[in-house]
Amino acid sequence: MSTVKVIPAIDVSRGRLVRLVKGEMGSERVYGDPEAWLERLLDAGAGLIHIVDLDAAQGVGDNRGLVKRLAARASEAGAAVEVGGGLRTPGEALEAATWGDVRVILGTLVYIDPPAARCVLAKLGAERVMAALDIRGGRVALGGWRRTGPPLGEAARLLGMLGFRYVLYTEVERDGVMAGPSRPPRWLTGSFRVIAAGGVSGLADLEELAGAGVYGAVVGRALVEGRISLEDMAARGWEV
Repeated sequence: MSTVKVIPAIDVSRGRLVRLVKGEMGSERVYGDPEAWLERLLDAGAGLIHIVDLDAAQGVGDNRGLVKRLAARASEAGAAVEVGGGLRTPGEALEAATWGDVRVILGTLVYIDPPAARCVLAKLGAERVMAALDIRGGRVALGGWRRTGPPLGEAARLLGMLGFRYVLYTEVERDGVMAGPSRPPRWLTGSFRVIAAGGVSGLADLEELAGAGVYGAVVGRALVEGRISLEDMAARGWEV
């Protein structure tokens, strides 16, 4: 049986653990304390955790101190982290990389300043940097998903040219709604290590992604609401 790596998400806004619907601020469901949730994930054996600062992504403040503590605590416990949200300069990305065993997620920066993204890749290496492909209507969504960027194919060619190995693929309309996973095209999973985010509601969705050749799946709401548990996935032989 093919599997994907199950990657729990911690999305933070105003110091709280939240999930948005389709990335829209004001749609958030609040689930409590991010640090307490991190401890539960670590106790459940999480080996890779996806942390996003939603306020920084939207340009309405930031949770930098909190994200730094989360990343450091996860790393101390032996878990790696993916950190994203508002890393729009090389300096911000390189600083985030010092917070622990961190892979930084670059979104808008890649498409508005490719040489800057190449600089981050050169300094950190391809294992510690991931490019975001946030897709709405076949094009990349930029600036906290409020602006429209290049078409998917053009964006993927740019990522290949720059030397990215990891890609985070999110279909905006599926994010936070648990109505089926983001489905990256086969040509994308054949070119990059693709991590799919958005829409996962249960085991069937993860099995679909495994069959599509996806490397990992970010799971947020389904985990925090108890529809999936890391312990159960590990018992079934899935990597967490």
